[in-house]
Amino acid sequence: MTKYPLSSSEITPEWLNSVLSHKVRGGATVTGVEPQIIGEGVGFLGEVARLSLTYHQPSASSTMSVIAKSPTTNEGFKALGLMLGFYEKESGFFRDVAPEVRLRIPECFHNYSANGTDFMLLLEDLAPMRPGDQLASCTLAEAERALAAAAKLHARWWESPRLDEFTSWLPGTTSPYFDILKGAYLGSLDKFHAEFSYLVTPEVEALADRGGEDYEAMTAAGVGRSPHTFIHGDYRLDNMMFGDGADVEPFAVLDWQLPFKANPMWDVVYFLGGNLDTDQRREHQDKLVEAYHKVLVDEGVTDYTLEKCREDYRAAGLVLLGYLVTGALDVDLDTLNERGRELLETIFRRYSTTITDLNSAEFL
Repeated sequence: MTKYPLSSSEITPEWLNSVLSHKVRGGATVTGVEPQIIGEGVGFLGEVARLSLTYHQPSASSTMSVIAKSPTTNEGFKALGLMLGFYEKESGFFRDVAPEVRLRIPECFHNYSANGTDFMLLLEDLAPMRPGDQLASCTLAEAERALAAAAKLHARWWESPRLDEFTSWLPGTTSPYFDILKGAYLGSLDKFHAEFSYLVTPEVEALADRGGEDYEAMTAAGVGRSPHTFIHGDYRLDNMMFGDGADVEPFAVLDWQLPFKANPMWDVVYFLGGNLDTDQRREHQDKLVEAYHKVLVDEGVTDYTLEKCREDYRAAGLVLLGYLVTGALDVDLDTLNERGRELLETIFRRYSTTITDLNSAEFL
């Protein structure tokens, strides 16, 4: 095999011929590859590129483009990704969980992870589906679609003992992994106050210090509450694809670098709090949480009342506090492009108002 590529710019036709199956290539030989970075300002933790492939005498079944995922070239985010094992998690997801996920995800054509540092996925290109846009937000119907898909994912793994088989890469909220997160949180507090306080309410800034004083209580109150299931952990519009028209699939979910075994409302509050405009969230969140709960019940969950679901949603606002503070770690706003900076600032503001609106501090 030729030298193993660790970024899209290092991928060669020879390497693709060695790792892509006969079926993916349609029996043809790849003779050229042209990478194009996509998701500008979005892939904080990884580089995402579309590889346009050319062949010597392609067949009708030859795959003409694939998506390549590798570690980000942003050194700050890469250090965070390596420290928290993000790349190993996505590799583990596609190996162990993806075959049983009951929602549309990209097919994985090649899955490589080694040493905690080397990582390369080759995935199905879901074009002509269109990517979601966290800055632009989404329609109410699209939010309902996203939460219905999350409910199906959660219901499939609801309190499943099989999740314990994946502990080498899937952390629970009492695992040593959260000791790393605690260190990151405490190590970020000063920078959070110094550089990001202008994005949050005074109540949230004070709450950040309370979370540092008892991080374990914050984790237990926010997402350690039962029940537990498999969650996406980064459930936002920039990690979703939408289809328009009868011949295009309606919805798909990408980017599985942050999964956890945790309370399912982590995904729900993360999506509603970070992706909907504040006024839109305030107006619709009660009905959207109720719709999410209905899908859970329809999928066979019998021991989770709507009242408990709503309480867990409010408590899960504390997880947004963790993202706010830890997000300051190794992040230099000046190194982000225009969209990346605007996205980060918008997310921080939305998280802050969500925590305040839900009075999530009540649970700490």
